[in-house]
Amino acid sequence: MCTQFIDFKWLPELCRGNSNLLQGWLVDHPRKSLLACIPAVILGCGAYGFTMGLWQGWEMASYVGIKLPLVIFTVLLVNGMINGMLAMVLGSGIGFRESVQFLLAGFGLMAIILGALSPITFMMALHAPNPDDPGAQQWHSVTLLTHTFMIAYAGIISHRSLLGHVKRFATTAAHGTRTFFAWLAGNLFVGAQISWIMRPFFGSPGLKVQLLRDDPMNGSFYETVFRALGHLTGF
Repeated sequence: MCTQFIDFKWLPELCRGNSNLLQGWLVDHPRKSLLACIPAVILGCGAYGFTMGLWQGWEMASYVGIKLPLVIFTVLLVNGMINGMLAMVLGSGIGFRESVQFLLAGFGLMAIILGALSPITFMMALHAPNPDDPGAQQWHSVTLLTHTFMIAYAGIISHRSLLGHVKRFATTAAHGTRTFFAWLAGNLFVGAQISWIMRPFFGSPGLKVQLLRDDPMNGSFYETVFRALGHLTGF
C-alpha cells in the first residue's frame, strides 16, 4: 500500500480534485496523506525555490531549494494548531487531525502548481540582469512582486479546491465556508511572515549571499511589498 502512494499514482487524482482521494485520506490512517503530500512539497517547492534563488547564483539557488519546503512545513506546524482551534471556535465540527490533513492536502496541491510554474521562473532568472548592474534594484522589485503573486495564486487555487470537502465535513455548509476562509486568511498571513523571517529567497542587490539574514526579525513582509510597489510606480 505504501508503494502505491510513493510512486505518485495518486497525483492525477489530486490534480483533478477527486473527492474520493481526499475523503480516503481523512477517514483512513494519516500515513496515506503523509506519504503522498510530503514528497510533493519537497519536490514541487524545492524545484520552485531553486529557480527563485538562481538569480544570485547556484549557492543561493541551493539554499532556497531547501528553505522553501521548510517554510511550508513550518507553516503546517504553526497553522495546523491554529486551524484546529479556529475549526472548533467556528463550530465546524472538524477536529485537529482533519484540520492538519486538509492543510497538508492543500500544500501538496500548491507544491504541484508551483512545480509546474518553475520553468517560467527558471527562464526569468536566466534572463535577469546581473545583480551588480544598475537596473538590478528595479528587477529585484519585479521579482519580489512576481513571486508573491505566483505563490499567493498557487495557495489560493489549491485551497479553493478543498472548499467543497470542508463544507461536507463541517456540521453545516455555512460553518464550513466560514472555517475555510478563516483558514485561508491565516495561512496567507502566517506563511508570508514566516517566509520573511527565513529570508533571503532571491537576494537583494548589494547584500551577500547567505542562508539566513543576521536580523531576521527586522521589518516585515508587507512593508517590503509596499516598498517594492512604490519603487516601481514612483510613489
